[in-house]
Amino acid sequence: MGSATSQARAGIDEAVRAQPQAGLEDARDLFRASRALERSPQVLSSLGDPVSTPDSRAALAQRVLGQLGGAAVSIVAHLARQRWSEPVDLLAAIDEAAVRVAVRSTSDDVAGEIASFGRIVSADAQLELALGGLQGSVDEKAQLVQRLLAGRASETTLAILDHLVRAPRGRRIGQRLRSAATQVAAAAGRSLATVTTAREIPADQLDRLRAGLERQYGRTLQLQQVVDPAVLGGLRVSIGDDVIDGTVRSKLTDLRLSLA
Repeated sequence: MGSATSQARAGIDEAVRAQPQAGLEDARDLFRASRALERSPQVLSSLGDPVSTPDSRAALAQRVLGQLGGAAVSIVAHLARQRWSEPVDLLAAIDEAAVRVAVRSTSDDVAGEIASFGRIVSADAQLELALGGLQGSVDEKAQLVQRLLAGRASETTLAILDHLVRAPRGRRIGQRLRSAATQVAAAAGRSLATVTTAREIPADQLDRLRAGLERQYGRTLQLQQVVDPAVLGGLRVSIGDDVIDGTVRSKLTDLRLSLA
């Protein structure tokens, strides 16, 4: 991330706070704006042009996206006023603003639903190929997500996943889903932690584990429990790039390596 983008990211909070009434439909409009700009490289380049004035960039955003809802256009215009290291950073900022707007309008466990769907996808090679492969249109992939999750996931989750399959941007589907789950948790003021065990942990033990991890990491955590008999025993905790692996399977692997 370039230094300009690091400074400009403060504009995401400002843009979202300036539209307190914005909800899920406005988030969908922001996702549409992001994809529309991605399909128009010349416009995107102009919106990220550091030579032009902030007012002229904002006016351009309002002009080209005027058919969308007012809240979404205002948020994009606000972001266009910032100076980004690369035009693609503006797209990422619009996506993040969309997620923040969507998440604040619901009490559903969106991060958990996306993380769960990510595990389903990673465990099914055919599904992973169908959603992340080169064959099939983005409309077909979005329809597949709708069929799989209709009635099983919140509208907010469906809106975010719809955008993820329509705008891959060179990332594998698994990476997109993991990133989205982490981003959604962050939008709700939490960090996502995945706990993998051979058997389900009772709720009281899970609460104690969360409290201990929160003391260690100094932040609020949202725990996702994954039951995987292959780990044999113990547990593995993943928080961002950190992995605490105390599983029996891991210890047996280490033992075999030491004896090799």
